[in-house]
Amino acid sequence: MSEYKKKTVKFGGSSLADAEQFRKVRQIVLSDETRKYVIPSAPGKRYPGDVKVTDMLYKCYELARDKEAFDELFGKVTERFDGIIADLGLDLSLTKEYENIRSAMLHMSGRDYAASRGEYLNGRILAACLGYDFID
Repeated sequence: MSEYKKKTVKFGGSSLADAEQFRKVRQIVLSDETRKYVIPSAPGKRYPGDVKVTDMLYKCYELARDKEAFDELFGKVTERFDGIIADLGLDLSLTKEYENIRSAMLHMSGRDYAASRGEYLNGRILAACLGYDFID
């Protein structure tokens, strides 16, 4: 396949909000062999009243910045990703990534870094789901 025939596709937060949405994205990507590069957003809302992962990560950073506890909220973030992994039946652990993100927030990594981790973690999951290499 020519390098010019490869496509890059981007999926927004609601498209990757849960395992069922990941399955739909997987079907879309794999239905066209020219779709070789996939850019994910962080998980969005699954239902009205739900909270986007990016918003939770922003809040975690703000709490860390203000020297307040954020473990409970960060636990909700990790539960969200771990739930997607489990529902997809993937053999994938993000424990090390969670530890690195938590530590970075404690060391004032910045608001942009905190927000970007949703895309990063979803990218790890999506790469595993598709059987693609993950590129940070």
